[in-house]
Amino acid sequence: MKIKVPQLYAPKAISFCCELSEISADETYTFDFSNITNYESFAMLLSSAAIRQFCANKNLAPGQYDANYVNDKNFTYAGHMGYFQSAGFPLGRMPGEAPGGGTYIPLTKINVEQWIQNSIQAGRCLEQVDIIESESKGLARVLGQKNPELCKLFQYLIREAIRNVPEHAGTSEVWICGQYWRNRPGHPAEIAILDEGMGIMQSLCRNRRHREFISNNTEALEWAIKPGVSASFDPGKGDKGNNPNANSGYGLYIISEICRMTGGRFILLSETDCLDVFPYSFYKRTTNFHGTAVAIRINTERIQNYQEVIDAARKRGEETAKTIKNAFKQASIPSKGLLSE
Repeated sequence: MKIKVPQLYAPKAISFCCELSEISADETYTFDFSNITNYESFAMLLSSAAIRQFCANKNLAPGQYDANYVNDKNFTYAGHMGYFQSAGFPLGRMPGEAPGGGTYIPLTKINVEQWIQNSIQAGRCLEQVDIIESESKGLARVLGQKNPELCKLFQYLIREAIRNVPEHAGTSEVWICGQYWRNRPGHPAEIAILDEGMGIMQSLCRNRRHREFISNNTEALEWAIKPGVSASFDPGKGDKGNNPNANSGYGLYIISEICRMTGGRFILLSETDCLDVFPYSFYKRTTNFHGTAVAIRINTERIQNYQEVIDAARKRGEETAKTIKNAFKQASIPSKGLLSE
């Protein structure tokens, strides 16, 4: 059976996950990449994971699926980024193999537990959030264009997206990809983060105080980007504002607000649903993916002072959280900014 892979920008990749889930059984499959001229970070990360899951769900051996492609500049770029190897095809570089340039982070698989073990072996006794921050700083430099304010903002965004995963997704494995477009208006940059752990609804509904508000997956995603909503919420244990290791439920909210404020885009996808947030519009999309994926796109020209941007989003969130019964009313120390610069 031939499976045509669409142009890899976000809406097409989101729909592609649905299309894969509806494909009937066959003995062999050929994924056709021959007409693709557009490869964007979030779409590459999501579609490669969806192909991996498709092949695993159908118990396909390597010889039962292959790729059809045209060896042009588009194929070369995707191969260099580790896209095909990530999807399970023996083409191009391995994930994380490309050195990373001034404009991109290749598809890279991260293991937070391994980061911790490496830190211990190096004799560094750091908390998990500090380790994630240190590693995020290195990733952020790639997209920061030697601009200190951009580097700090990317460090914050990457750290907040990654540190959610071990606690709420039940996995230490995270995928990341990033791209900076210097020739597009506003000089946008996109960071994509993906895990294949438990979905957002399952995570939030483990907390009985959230279950009464969540009846379906879309509602779970909507709650997840409200300020102060966390699977760890427990009013009996007080707020998390002064706890440097706490997850106070502000991370996704602040990230989404920063995307809005800079004229960018925020996508939150988990299981069967997706929220696609722009500065002045909001779309709900249907998909089919086991895990959670986040796209963070900002227009870098609008960043002058990274802390001012974070503070504006955080203050707005803390005011909103006062009206939400099952939410922390204060952001934790990490959500307020960088722990070290």
